[in-house]
Amino acid sequence: DLDFSRLAQFIRAAPDERLRLFASAAGGVPPSMAAVLRALLQRLASAEAPVAHRRGFLAAMACFDVLGVRARPQTLPELLRDPSLAELALGILAVLACEAIGRMYIVANLACVEAVVGILKSQPLDSSMHIQALAAMQRLSLRRAPQDRMIALGLVEWVLGCLGWQGEAIHGTPSEFSLEFGSAMLMNLALRTAGKRRCLQCDALSVLLNLMEHWNPQIRTHVNGTFYSLLSLPNFREVARSRGLEGVLKSIHKQAASLGDEVSRRQIEYLLEQLALTDGDGPDAGAESGEDDDDDDENFLEEEELAGLLLGDRGGRSAEEALCGFSLSASTPGTAEAQFREFRAFLSRGIPRGSC
Repeated sequence: DLDFSRLAQFIRAAPDERLRLFASAAGGVPPSMAAVLRALLQRLASAEAPVAHRRGFLAAMACFDVLGVRARPQTLPELLRDPSLAELALGILAVLACEAIGRMYIVANLACVEAVVGILKSQPLDSSMHIQALAAMQRLSLRRAPQDRMIALGLVEWVLGCLGWQGEAIHGTPSEFSLEFGSAMLMNLALRTAGKRRCLQCDALSVLLNLMEHWNPQIRTHVNGTFYSLLSLPNFREVARSRGLEGVLKSIHKQAASLGDEVSRRQIEYLLEQLALTDGDGPDAGAESGEDDDDDDENFLEEEELAGLLLGDRGGRSAEEALCGFSLSASTPGTAEAQFREFRAFLSRGIPRGSC
């Protein structure tokens, strides 16, 4: 029901151009950018809307480049630098990154990754801005190009400081959310050779050992996944053996077996096998894991709950009013048909499996 090309034009336009182009259609005063972004977030994340509708809207935002990722790459970084808009822009990015098609769309412009990393490092732990930024980064870290950029920007060091509750750049004590999303991001970054090396340089072993028996099973799984990647490095195996990792693993394995925790038991067995490798065994430690993104097909929009922190109790109807000026009914004849054809062509070009 929206003219996405007109919506994209509005978001990409400079403020004075926006006023000139959209004032007449809006009865003299165009909607504020904040109101439009909130309405987009409402459509993407409202728990009241069917997930299929939300996925379709997300795909349409990517198809018509609503955020200017391809047509005007500076649009998103500008929104993220605006104190009055950054939180909403982060919320939209975090929701888009729940779906493979959204991640593929966002990473076409890695400048926004750099902007979000800057926000993540500068905000106090578990502030609203931090939560949205960390969620977006953790989800984008499923793809190779953002992984490489995050590593280059020092996110391995930052997240180890966060997980270890230390470091000058860490503002506050991490909550369960920060530990869970931070450990998941570290696991993804440790898939890269550069990420493994940074972990080795930053004594990731101490941080991971402290979290191995955390009560949260998700955090334990992320820690074990990171260990598995790092144990492909002969130097890391040597240090881990000297620090008594084998004994720790055997103790956890015994406890898991006694409790009937099959998932934990199998994970520890894999780690013991990896720890037992000799320098000539196993895969080449210098080989990259995940050289392409063909297997990036994770879609979990239905699990997204963080956007509710930004939407609050505001009704969907008031948010929708900001989109009235972009209705297809107000567009030139033929717009709806042309838009539908373009969207169908976009979908037929191969959307990642399970996205729509």
